[in-house]
Formats: sequence, C-alpha cells, structure tokens
Amino acid sequence: MSLTVRLAMALSVASFFVAMLVAMLGADRNGRQLLVMEAEQQQHFALQLADRVSPFLERGDLLRMSMLATAGRDLVGSRVVVLDRTGSVALDTSLVFGSRRLGSLTQGGSFQRQIEIDGKTLRESLVPIRFGGDAIGELRLQAAIAVPAEAFDFNLFGLVFLCCLTLVVVASMMGHQWSQRVRSITAALAQVASGQRPAEHAGDKSGELRELGQVLQELEKGVHDGLERVVTTMVSLATQVVEGMERRSLIPKGHGERTARNAALVAERIELQPADLRDLDLACRLQDLGKAWVRPALLQKQTELTSEEIQSLHSHPVRGADHLDALPGLRHVARMVRHQNERHDGTGMPQQLRGERIPLGSRILAIASAFDLWTTCGDQPLDKDAALVQMQKHRGEVFDPWLFDLFAEAVTGHELEAQTDKSVMIMPGGEVPYRLQPEQSEPGFGHELTTDSDLEVMLDDLPPEEAS
Repeated sequence: MSLTVRLAMALSVASFFVAMLVAMLGADRNGRQLLVMEAEQQQHFALQLADRVSPFLERGDLLRMSMLATAGRDLVGSRVVVLDRTGSVALDTSLVFGSRRLGSLTQGGSFQRQIEIDGKTLRESLVPIRFGGDAIGELRLQAAIAVPAEAFDFNLFGLVFLCCLTLVVVASMMGHQWSQRVRSITAALAQVASGQRPAEHAGDKSGELRELGQVLQELEKGVHDGLERVVTTMVSLATQVVEGMERRSLIPKGHGERTARNAALVAERIELQPADLRDLDLACRLQDLGKAWVRPALLQKQTELTSEEIQSLHSHPVRGADHLDALPGLRHVARMVRHQNERHDGTGMPQQLRGERIPLGSRILAIASAFDLWTTCGDQPLDKDAALVQMQKHRGEVFDPWLFDLFAEAVTGHELEAQTDKSVMIMPGGEVPYRLQPEQSEPGFGHELTTDSDLEVMLDDLPPEEAS
C-alpha cells in the first residue's frame, strides 16, 4: 500500500472523528442556545403577565387576577405566584404557599434563578409588579427546565464530514504529486548507487524539490564520472590479466575476442539494447578472468584431474565474478560471468539455474564460447558445420534451444575468421573432451614479470623446468 493511500485513509478516519466531535459539540451548543431562548421567553412572558396583573392587584380583584394567572399557567405550563406589597402570597396557582409571607426579592429589578422543589430543578423568573411607577408587588413564574433531546447534529456532521473529505481529496492529489516526484528522485538515487546513469524525468522541476533535483544532478555527475574512471581502470587491469594468461598459454589466445564476435551474432538477432550489448561484449572478453586465481600448474596439467582440482577449476567463474561485482558498474557483467557454466536442464554450476532463470547474457556466452573452443582448439579443430553438429547434441541440455537455433542460423551465413593458433582448450564447466599440448610461451614474457606483480602468484606453481 502506497504512502499516499495510507495518508488518505488516515485523513479520512480523522475527518470522520472530527465531524462526529463537531456534531456533538454543535448539538450541545444548540441545546444551550435553546435553554437560553426558553429562559428569555419565560422572562418576557413574566414581564407581560406582571403588567396585566398589576391593575387587578392594585384593586384587590383576586378573581380576575386568579383567572389571568390560571390562563398564563395553562399557556406556558408554569406555576404563577403573586406577592403583594408586604411580600405575602396573594395568589398561588398551585395552592401550596397559601398566604405565607415570602418577602419581595425584586427591589433591584427582575432576574432569574434556579430552585429545587421536590427534587426537581425549576427556572424561576422574578418580576416586580408596578402600577403608576410604584412597585405594588412581585410575580414569580416557575417552570421546569427542558432537557434538549438532540445530542447529535446529523446535519452538521454531514456538512463537516463532506468538507473534510474534500480537503482529504485535495491533500491526496497533492501528496500523490509529491510522492511521484520524491519517488523519481529516490529511483535516481538508487540508480546512482548502482552505478547507472539516471534517466531524465520530464515535468516541472520548480518548487521545493528543484534544489534537491539540482543537487542530485551534481551528485550523479560526480559519482558517475568517478565510477566510470574506476570501472575503466578495473576493466583495463582485468584485460591485462587475461592477456597475460593468454601469453602464458594458460587460456586459448584470442578466445575472449572471438567469443565476443560470436555472441554479437545472436545479440543482433534478438536486438539487445546498446548497454546490454556492451556488457555482453565485456563479459565474453573477461570470461576467463577467474582462472588467474587458479594454479597455473592445474591449467597446464595433462593428466586426469582429481575431484578437488575439478572443483577448483569449476569455481573460476565465481572467482572472476566476485572481483567484478565489487563495482556497481560491472555487476551485470559479473552476473553473466558467474553463470556462464549453468546448463539449460538445471544441472550446471554454481547455482543449478534452469532455463530462462539463467541470465540471457550467460546463455549467449555459453553458446558463443563453446563454439569457439570447438572450432579453434585441439589438434584437429572442427569446421563450423561439424561444430554445430556436435553442439546440436547438447541442445536443450546445455544450451538454450532458442538461442542456439538463432546462433546456428547466423553462423551458417557468416564466414568465420581462419584460426591457426593451437592452445590449451578449457571448456565451460570444465568439460574437456580432448586435450592439446600447450604452446611455448612467447619469448621474453617470463622476464617481464616482477616479484611484486599480480602475475607472480600465477607463476608460483609452474613446473621446475619452466620456472628455471
């Protein structure tokens, strides 16, 4: 689940709870407003009732005053108490107080208060009764406080929730745009870390991420230039090591170059990308790099190899790939070299990969390398047709059948370069159908080595007659 989706879900849930909270607070606020409105209406009614009662209280007309108070009680559902000048009860619609003296409380003007009667909370409005400008009594209007029944405002909830969802949609769209821009920069950083050149991304590069993009470009340029120099140096050193082994006849001379030309025949037919084609070409030329860490005596041995020696020989692709894999820019090349001895049926080395699980470059390399060994090595090298016949026997077992058919089709219409050199043949996977006597090394090569060179280790196990 992407960060944008998680953010949208979190904001939606938060919006729901915010809307609920606002709706409940709104309902409570509406309830308080309703209570205030009822209190104002009660106070206003008490004032009007006091004005109507004042002439009857002044004349002592209790009958009409009683009828008016009773009508007021029935109209608003309240209890009406009227006090005379002395503060004694002149009228009580509930007939509770009788003629008791309660005392006037409205000398300072009308007001409201809450009282408790029989365990009930009542709102009491106290209003002075005036006649001719003089206070002649007091009217008390008592009513129960209505508790608001609505505890949740659904209309307010829907309005707030809809507004919040609108903001969530807008925030999600903006977050998605930011996420895409950050993701593109993250992908570019990952490509820089792997030694690749990031692709150019179209779009608006202004805003907060513009400076980050500029820094990334500078970083990419510096890292790429540095890695390119290191890779170039590494490839140059590896090429010198391979050429040194060729001069010592530890590996067939020109095998890597010819393998690269053979691999190019298949690469052209399947239309490999230029970058992949360059990696394949380099993998073909450095396929025997790992043999620099194999004892030279083992590479020149003419007798049958022991199981330990076979295992050591079979491990040369892994050793070469481990050294190439140290640089991000050579990791694809290292992967092709590492799996060059895998078999299509899954019985190869080092990981017993099967079919299309084997890297495409490794499958092409295996076919091109084997064909060169069949046609250039041995006392009696085979011509291309005979070599294809021999390789046909391993189609589907060792070699990828689709790639082999493409290679065979390309080779039959391609004239191979004549090859007269005779070298030790090292078949991929260590399978050596026949052996040749190695040629003598080139004159003067042994004197070019110094005691501190990388190739000195390679000469430690030379036969005594060569070491002298």
